[in-house]
Amino acid sequence: MDLELCSASVVVLSEGNNPKLLSHDFLARNGIVPEDWKIRDIVVTLPFSQILYENGMRFVVEINKLQVGADNPEPPVWEKDLPAMASKYVELLPHVTYGGVGVNFVYCSENFPKAPLRRLLLDGPWLQREGGLSEAALELRYREQNPRLNLKIEEKSVSGRDGDSLFRLVFNVNFHRDFEPGQERERVEYIHTIGRLRDRFLDYAGSLPFDG
Repeated sequence: MDLELCSASVVVLSEGNNPKLLSHDFLARNGIVPEDWKIRDIVVTLPFSQILYENGMRFVVEINKLQVGADNPEPPVWEKDLPAMASKYVELLPHVTYGGVGVNFVYCSENFPKAPLRRLLLDGPWLQREGGLSEAALELRYREQNPRLNLKIEEKSVSGRDGDSLFRLVFNVNFHRDFEPGQERERVEYIHTIGRLRDRFLDYAGSLPFDG
């Protein structure tokens, strides 16, 4: 099964964020993004602000969280630039009370066996009820070690370039770790483990019965 990284993001929980601070000028002036980045869309309100760049990078600020993400990211962007940007933003506003951090990935595959999630379900008459199981979404949570892994696997239909429907197997991956407000160094160090967490998920995905 081939997996494609569709998006990656870092989400930092917080108390006291000011979404109205978010602007391209603010990010560029503080060395978080290059000044010549082109904006695709921007929304700035009191409870929620968002900047989307033409290169796929995005910043979302809410009162209770900061999100820095990249869509269809290339390796240098999500593995190096993305955690650096998130860390700089957090360090820039020490008056904000920051908490736990989620490192997130969305992986997609168009090369998978028919009804893949049935391979993870116990066989029985419930699979044939109501005309038979059409599709499934599976949520798995692993709580016994840090960071905690939360995983949702589901089949999704998307429109192809010619208008036909394509089916993708989508993996929504979240590695979450709690931090106390004063653990600034530990929080930033965790954000920079994004590459190792990617490898950890891909190793996990290799154990799933979705090949052949």
